[in-house]
Amino acid sequence: MNNKGLKTILRGLLIITAFASISGCASYLDNPLKDKETGEDINLLVLDFNFFDTRISVKLKDAKDGSLLTAPATISFSGMNGNDIVTFTGEKKTDFSTAQGQLEVTVDPNVSVSENSPLQFAINVQAEGYNSVSQGIQYKSTGKKTIELELVKTEDEEESEYGGDIGIGDDGTSIIISAQNNQQLKSAQVEQLVRIEYEISIASFLKFRDKTGKPLFNSSEELLEIYNADQANFLKLTVNKFTSYSPVTDVLDINGQPVSALFHKLETGRLTKLVVAGKEVADLNGGVIISRCTYLGMPAPDLFGFAVFSTDRWNFTGTKNVYSALGFSYTVAKASTEPLCPMGSRITFRSEAISSFSIDADVYDNENKLLTTVSFKGNFPETFAVENTPQKAVKLVFRNNNPAFQPIAPLEISDFCSGTYEVQVTPNEGYTEYQIVLRAFCPDSPTIAVAPTYSGEYKIKGAEGPWQGADMTGGVVDLLGLPGQEYEYRLLWENEWEYSTLVTEFDENGNYVHPSGSDIHSERIDDGRIRIYVDHKFSQSVCDDLGW
Repeated sequence: MNNKGLKTILRGLLIITAFASISGCASYLDNPLKDKETGEDINLLVLDFNFFDTRISVKLKDAKDGSLLTAPATISFSGMNGNDIVTFTGEKKTDFSTAQGQLEVTVDPNVSVSENSPLQFAINVQAEGYNSVSQGIQYKSTGKKTIELELVKTEDEEESEYGGDIGIGDDGTSIIISAQNNQQLKSAQVEQLVRIEYEISIASFLKFRDKTGKPLFNSSEELLEIYNADQANFLKLTVNKFTSYSPVTDVLDINGQPVSALFHKLETGRLTKLVVAGKEVADLNGGVIISRCTYLGMPAPDLFGFAVFSTDRWNFTGTKNVYSALGFSYTVAKASTEPLCPMGSRITFRSEAISSFSIDADVYDNENKLLTTVSFKGNFPETFAVENTPQKAVKLVFRNNNPAFQPIAPLEISDFCSGTYEVQVTPNEGYTEYQIVLRAFCPDSPTIAVAPTYSGEYKIKGAEGPWQGADMTGGVVDLLGLPGQEYEYRLLWENEWEYSTLVTEFDENGNYVHPSGSDIHSERIDDGRIRIYVDHKFSQSVCDDLGW
């Protein structure tokens, strides 16, 4: 469905949400601010996005330190359902831009998602100063999803110069360059899983050209004479590489079919310079460079070798690559062919507190090896069926990135494909329950407000540490906060954050007593909590985005 058609449907759905009691809505699409019975103006129209069954939070993280990217990034979606990933205004874009390290998107509500009809797509990211990255995704259920992507900053790559350890191949017609160079070996305490060797034939050396366009050697005899005179300095091959990747659940091409699998990049690299006999090579000129990779760990993985991402999945191409041009790049990876269960264990998160939550967990096997990462976002109590799970015993180690909650004990699961489990989450001492009711007004249309069903974040203004995730439904979010503190709550709309600020300080009747950039008032509700009403004017033209 094209953008115009989808946005028309979404406008209709928004109006239906606002006027659920009205049976016929065709005429309401013309002007949502006119009463169809009287023709009089409607003073306030409150819109909601709760008809989106699947919402996706994309987080772009620096592969070295785990921080969110601050560099401008371009995100695109490809594959079978790539065109079904849309904005919350229903717009389908070729590219999405963000300078926040995050993106909030959703799925066309006309697309059904189930085990028999999974949502299949790939996410592709390019960011200034970072290497590009792609990952395949398969969802077998609707719900709130989180995608974490690791991007490698080019300046964080390790520069490795190979060449000191070289020798003539067994057939006498090529030179072998080993990656086991003393100057680039890591600490013996770091497990090295990959060895890469390069091979260049004498025939290829004779084809190479320097920066002036001249051949490096006039004959094979001259080449061998120079090589034998100074083998250690005959060739210098410089590669910038990175090896500290976390394993993920990705999509592989297995017999022509996209299959979710446990996947781990072991090394990525790119050739930056090739110097032969003191001359920098500028053109391979029909010659080639051959590379071979070997797995050094035990036991051997099901799949290992060079891998190439195409459209929406990874293809393993073997343990040998042939390059016909300079500046090549590569990915060496391993993967398991063990089938993953479409839907696995069911996990319920409970708490004595009334609160929303956003909890991440790293999944380890019984040998304490990291397998993948899972995320849970909702409101206590809420149950999740984990997707694409390996049929084995695992341990979920919950990240301690929620300031309002005490650290959560690891969860031991005997079979990640089955069973029901409960996780008890305890508030930190001193935290109080609050409820926020948000109406976000359009800047140029004060009669239209959005009551978002949307992912948000909050923290004490100016505080160090992470933003705590929260899940808002229909403009209502339950959360925990410290009394007497100034908090910021933010929503990422398109490429900009929308901030609301409030102070958790009230009089004895629960009335809000602080001035703010937003219109705020409060009341004490029957369960003893304080409900805070926030009317916030968007800084962005959200109504224009919606087509009104």
